[in-house]
Amino acid sequence: MDIRQRRTIRKYTQQPVSDELLNRLIEDASRTQTMGNLQLYSVVVTRSAAMKEMLAPAHFCQPMVTQAPVVLTICADFRRTSDWCLQRQASPGYDNALSFLNAATDALLFTQTFCCLAEEAGLGICFLGTTVYQPQAIIATLDLPELVFPVATLTVGWPAEHPDQTDRLPLQAIVHRETYSAFTPERIDACYSNRESLPENKHFVEVNNKETLAQVFTDVRYTRKDNEAMSEGLLAALTGQKFLREDALQGGTPKVVERRPDILECDVVRFQNNKERWVAFVGLLDGAPYEIFTGLQDDEEGIAIPKSVQKGFIVKHYDSDGQKHYDFQFVNKRGYKTTIEGLSERFNPKYWDYAKLISGVLRYRMPIDHVIRLISSLQLENDTINSWTAGVARVLKKYLPESITVDEEELESEK
Repeated sequence: MDIRQRRTIRKYTQQPVSDELLNRLIEDASRTQTMGNLQLYSVVVTRSAAMKEMLAPAHFCQPMVTQAPVVLTICADFRRTSDWCLQRQASPGYDNALSFLNAATDALLFTQTFCCLAEEAGLGICFLGTTVYQPQAIIATLDLPELVFPVATLTVGWPAEHPDQTDRLPLQAIVHRETYSAFTPERIDACYSNRESLPENKHFVEVNNKETLAQVFTDVRYTRKDNEAMSEGLLAALTGQKFLREDALQGGTPKVVERRPDILECDVVRFQNNKERWVAFVGLLDGAPYEIFTGLQDDEEGIAIPKSVQKGFIVKHYDSDGQKHYDFQFVNKRGYKTTIEGLSERFNPKYWDYAKLISGVLRYRMPIDHVIRLISSLQLENDTINSWTAGVARVLKKYLPESITVDEEELESEK
């Protein structure tokens, strides 16, 4: 395919992408440039519907994640190289920011080469920029070890659409001769006037109630508060994956506890979800929310708990087959310890996936106001789940520092 004719494909036929073709494309793409011939990347291939459903919330439930035959998560990977060194009497020193940058560059070079080869073979590709927005959710879903970090996601399949091409800036917008040249007002006009005059972009400005196309990007699509919130999550995840040290950043980062303690203090918070009574169990570490479980309060298959109970403990257990589960323990009015087993088993599976996503950002110490805004900005698949996320956001508001407030009208506007 002529690259000048390429298009992003978000809709796919049900024709499968064979392992033979996929493996050939991945192998051919591995001939791309790589630092020191180390190939500092790994590719996680997702085909099962269940796994795609688990990945979808990390990508804001964009439909192509679950509809594409194949989802590829390309990771910056210094784990394999470090293990090789350790097993060959060498001492690796790749748990640092420079190593992450080198591995991320390798991974993105591979990603672009794969895209070109796949499109040449007739496949359709969509590059998901959401991969680095909520990396911890992807890390948890794909069970990525330390020194492995997701940097790119591709949905892959045979095209079921032929969309119009999007415009591109002219050459003078991206090429500088010898040294970087300033963008004067005249040069900005020359670079952007054609894009701003396109009917679809004028409509984009109108439907977003803005005056300029630039305002759509700064005020709606990629806002400062979202960028700052997701930057904190990104840095926390890089710290958790051992590419950054906690003391490497000026002012430090919030303390991230890698291994969940077997017992956590817990607050019990009741809330309404679509006129149903629900209860949230908020696990606390050092007084801050660390995880959240929710369930119906009075249903026969739900959670029956006395109204007087407001605190307790969440206890992690392992079954004889190695499967972990979480129980809630509290002391009743008579002083006896009472256990409600299997908190995680009392979820509707849909709620459980979203709760794991929320717990992931809590565990990596995203500030509570940013967590609340993130939850409130999600546009999920039905009104019942959206109502549930609104209830969870209200639960978490009680943990805001006194100096920080989140306005209800502001949260509603983000919906």
